[in-house]
Amino acid sequence: MFEYVDPKIGESKKLSPQQFKPQTATASSKLKGKVRVKQAATKFSLEDEKIILKGGGREYIQFCGITSVERTPLFASNGRLYYLLELSNNLDFIATSILGGDLDKMLLKSENNEDIKCQFFEKNNIIYLIYGAFPDKKGKWFLEQMTKYYSELVRGKDVNNLTKIEKFDIDNKFRGYLIFILKEYRQLHDVFSDQEIPYLEDWIRIDYIGLSSMSIGVISLLLDKEGQLNVKAPGEFENLEEEMEMKESLLTAKIEAIAANTLGNTGAYPRWIAVKLGFQKYRFLTFRKYQNDYFLSCLSEGNLRKIENVEAQIEPILYHGIGTPFSGNLRPFNRLKASINELIKNVSERKFT
Repeated sequence: MFEYVDPKIGESKKLSPQQFKPQTATASSKLKGKVRVKQAATKFSLEDEKIILKGGGREYIQFCGITSVERTPLFASNGRLYYLLELSNNLDFIATSILGGDLDKMLLKSENNEDIKCQFFEKNNIIYLIYGAFPDKKGKWFLEQMTKYYSELVRGKDVNNLTKIEKFDIDNKFRGYLIFILKEYRQLHDVFSDQEIPYLEDWIRIDYIGLSSMSIGVISLLLDKEGQLNVKAPGEFENLEEEMEMKESLLTAKIEAIAANTLGNTGAYPRWIAVKLGFQKYRFLTFRKYQNDYFLSCLSEGNLRKIENVEAQIEPILYHGIGTPFSGNLRPFNRLKASINELIKNVSERKFT
């Protein structure tokens, strides 16, 4: 099925996580047989729907993938979630072009309100991703290990032009490494909680607001007049208003494509997508679902914890238009757009606290 390569064959290939230490004692060993402790199942396959890692299912991985920035699929732990490779490329394009940062994380909300995370890491024009439920710090450790071993396997090779034999050989070897990494994850101490990194800002600045229904944009409001977002509109324009309208249309189309693609493939919508701009500095694309299949989307920068305050102030305006399914008439939503614009104008520098 695949070739398992023992990562213990050389000291240089041993995993050496800096933030975590393997467990040296279990509860059952400490109690010396006085209490029987049920051990977690150790057998798993990369084809499993969920690879349980910790906490009786609290931490798990459903997919590990690798793709190049140039959109060459390089590795998929299973075929069931293969589409996440293309989605990662689409997100990376928006992150690096329009949002001007590095793709970091995405939080998805399923129909039963379950949180599912997709975490990313890019190095040498290769994007690594994992999909499931896990703390951020462990996810970062996992991605670093994937990067370490895959980089060794493709050293000196053009990943976008691998022969079938080369790709088959690399794929088989990496599956062995991946199984080893998963087993090492199970030995990591839970001494690090999944606490959020403190944000540098105590505000969130809103640069774009959109409302859609069934992937049709009904409100598109680009608030960024300073060029914080790298939105380029082709052609020449008679005035700034005309240029802004074109930028709004282009931006809305890209955002709606991301939302529709994600929802259609995963059955879950992205609550937020985080793009890292620098040390503890982020830009976000957020979504919030409302009745009658309406979605509010915002592009922002700053402290993500403040986004719910923004949404709470916009909601009363939205309720004047989302009470019924969208019928194709944009006139009511044009009035809502004007009201939202007035709300934002009353907030200094568009920064909500």
